[in-house]
Amino acid sequence: MSISKYLISIIAFCIFLISTGTQASINIEVMALFKDKAMVLINKEQRLLKVGEPTELGVTLIESTSKYAILDVNGKQSRYTLGNRVQTDFDQQDKKKILIYRSTNGMFKTTGSINGYTVDFLIDTGASAIAISSNLARRLGIQYKLTGKSTLISTASGTEYAYAVKFDRVKVGEIMLRNVNGIVLDGNEPKLPLLGMSYLGRLNMINEGQVMKLEEKY
Repeated sequence: MSISKYLISIIAFCIFLISTGTQASINIEVMALFKDKAMVLINKEQRLLKVGEPTELGVTLIESTSKYAILDVNGKQSRYTLGNRVQTDFDQQDKKKILIYRSTNGMFKTTGSINGYTVDFLIDTGASAIAISSNLARRLGIQYKLTGKSTLISTASGTEYAYAVKFDRVKVGEIMLRNVNGIVLDGNEPKLPLLGMSYLGRLNMINEGQVMKLEEKY
């Protein structure tokens, strides 16, 4: 075979790999079930999963009781009972990415949603969680005083009372995360919801000056 034909064969094979994706397999066995926790074997490795905390293999515990667990495996949710053994094959697709451009006032702002409701976010890498005002929480239908936990937080104005809550889903661009920690502050501040590290920390984040890149980890 000539060198030119050999190179053409290599290029064609690479194009085939890119177009078809990388086939992978995950073996899951449920060993023990608890409220909001589950002991599972993932590819024969024992893991204690907690609700909302993803693994490096893309397996996330969505819900768990003493009778069953709901696992999200690379975007596909299934219900498992004790002793379930499941092998999941999937195509590893390109990771979803977001580009956020710095505004004229030097801030990174973007449009997203909380629990399906559209909001304008201000990116804040110094915030440990997504922070919203109680006025916005009421407009979004979030019963923070009933479902949240009263806590003290430090702000630029000093120490304030707030409510720690869980947002069912937070989405920016094409990247949606579930069970995201949030904070609700009494009053009308912050005027824009702060997109903090409870969302950002679950992604690969690169700040290139005028552009912030966010990418799925798994």
